Amino acid sequence: MQKYEALLDKLKIFEKMYDVMRIVDPLEKRVVEVSEDKFIKSDMVCYNYWNRNQLCNNCISIRAYKENDTFFKMEYKEGNIFMITAVPIEFQGNCLVIELIKNTSKNMVFGEGNSDCDSKTLTMIEYMNQVAIKDSLTGLYNRRYIDERLPAELLDASLKGEPLSVIFADIDFFKKINDTYGHSTGDLVLKEFAKELERFTRKDVDWVARFGGEEFLICLPETDLDTAKGLAENIRDRIEKKKFEVSGETINLTCSFGVHVVCEDNECKTVDGVIKLVDEHLYKAKNLGRNRVE
Repeated sequence: MQKYEALLDKLKIFEKMYDVMRIVDPLEKRVVEVSEDKFIKSDMVCYNYWNRNQLCNNCISIRAYKENDTFFKMEYKEGNIFMITAVPIEFQGNCLVIELIKNTSKNMVFGEGNSDCDSKTLTMIEYMNQVAIKDSLTGLYNRRYIDERLPAELLDASLKGEPLSVIFADIDFFKKINDTYGHSTGDLVLKEFAKELERFTRKDVDWVARFGGEEFLICLPETDLDTAKGLAENIRDRIEKKKFEVSGETINLTCSFGVHVVCEDNECKTVDGVIKLVDEHLYKAKNLGRNRVE
């Protein structure tokens, strides 16, 4: 704990401005709390503070860490509104994040304090936190979310010694749909395709994101290669048989999939390495005629 003591004087300036100051390892999600001029080592993961048992979707600590900048967000807990500030620091070779948490309920007026107002406030905060990580067209997670969430998934899988499967799904000949029916129809096809992908995933376990254009990423924690390939095949079959009714047109689609399992046998890979490997499998599926899983 001695390596943190040099930071105490720098943090004292925030004592009366914030209710909680804590240092977070944004990858391991572990916390060292600051209290009474001492750093108290904690086994608590950072999201437990918000009465959650899973990672925060809009984690500003990993964002501050990756982009080397300060970020802010609001959270709602037990009838109180909190403002969180995440500031990246580098200390003795460690890349960490200082989280400054302030209960703003007594400093801000949102309404009369009734349950209806509380519900509206929570909805507003959830909306604000989702905007940064959701794709505006499909409603799926976006590329930023992939960049922020996948590193944590890789680390978690490595620590647990469990497989993590990643799938790339790509709509075949999507450009032809845009050229034939127009981009507005193409957008509607993307939205319907996204809904189909979500139908096949486990709520609060798996997640789906739009990687870019007509390419999507599916993350499957605790899933081996055979299971992931089986899931991809089920989606492929569903898409091939479905008739997409959009803009008064009936459109038939096929899609190709690249599937790769990582962190098997504790051989964890980097995010860039994982993306490259999954993309290679997708490229193979395309080269072998499309409408297939590789």
